[in-house]
Parts: sequence; C-alpha cells; structure tokens
Amino acid sequence: MQLVIDDAIRARYELCIGLAAIVDVRPVAKEPLEPEISAVEATLRARYELSTLKDIRVLRLQRDFFWHMGIDPTKVRPASEALLRRILMGRGLPRISPIVDAYNLASVQTLLTFSVFDLKRIVPPLLLRFAHAGETVHLIGGRLKRLKGKEMVLCDSGKILCVYVHGDTEHTKVTAATKDLLLVAYGIPGISKSELGHGMEIALDYITRFAGGKIVEKEIVF
Repeated sequence: MQLVIDDAIRARYELCIGLAAIVDVRPVAKEPLEPEISAVEATLRARYELSTLKDIRVLRLQRDFFWHMGIDPTKVRPASEALLRRILMGRGLPRISPIVDAYNLASVQTLLTFSVFDLKRIVPPLLLRFAHAGETVHLIGGRLKRLKGKEMVLCDSGKILCVYVHGDTEHTKVTAATKDLLLVAYGIPGISKSELGHGMEIALDYITRFAGGKIVEKEIVF
C-alpha cells in the first residue's frame, strides 16, 4: 500500500504514518470484548485524572500539533483524549463494532490516533497532503465538512479518506460487510517511528484478537 507524504507537509512537519492491511476479518466478535474493555477502563481510571490530562506527554504533543495547525484542542480534542475523557467521566468507551472497539481500546492505551478503512473501497496509491480550500467531504455520521485549505487530508487516487482531526469519511468506513481492513496510525512531531510502531502492534493485536483476520502488509512511512 504505497503512501506519499506531500512535500508541503514534509517541509512543515516531521512525522510518520503507519499502515497495515488485514484480510478476512469477521463481522462478529471472535471473542467477547466486554471483559477487556472493562479491565482497560478500570486501569485508566486508576492511572489518570481529568485535571492533569493536558500534562500527559503524548496528549501534550497532540495538543501542540493542533495549535500549529490552527485548531484549538480545547474545542476540538485529539481523538484519544476525547475517548479517555469519556472513561474518566464515567461514560465509558462507545460500543460500535468489534473492529472499531478494538482500535479504540488501542487508542486509549497508547494515546495515539488511528483510522480503519474498508480496504476494498480504497484505490491506491495513498497521499497525505494539505486540503484545497473549498473541498467538501462527508464525514462518518453524515457530517458535511467544507475544508479551509489548512487541514491535512489522507487521500487515495480519487477521494479523501480522512480529514486529520475532524474524522474519517463515510464512503470508506467499516461496516458489517467489511472483510478487509486498512489500519492507519498517525504519527505527529515528537512521536518516534518505534513508538508509533509499538502502538500499531497493540492495535493490530486487538483487531486480530477480537475480529480475526490475517495481517498481510505492514510498514511505517516517514
């Protein structure tokens, strides 16, 4: 799965992106997720407090990155921070599907941001670039987003897959019919290749443990 990071992004940010393809996943859970979710939530409640989340290294790096992109992280929070806040406020992780629940578990444990796409709906190669002012995308949940031109977007050869910070698009989301997946792990300035790779392994372990499948490709682009 070839990925090109546009020169304009390379000139501004030093980052890496992790990619992994998983085939033959199952639409229903391979084993129950609830015991693992409950255990992880209990661990995180004991480890963190709402009042000090902003001081956690990885979240601090993500917040700083948001500010550099012109986004206020107190209004639009990093995905991992938003999930962790849900847990600490007693609401717990959302239950969506075995695949999504698995990488959400990895996100709150590693505090990294992940996307998972339906691989069969993607037409390589991939490109990470800045948005064009006026581009519009339909994000998951039916949200129409008009882009200003400063956002980072992940695209395939014909469409936007993800608007970094704002979410993934409707067209390539994981559904009950999804058989093959593309996992994307987003590195940011300050996150090393090895740290991102470790986070990917946690996400892949959860996905294959709870949704089955076989990992057929894995790489980190930097």
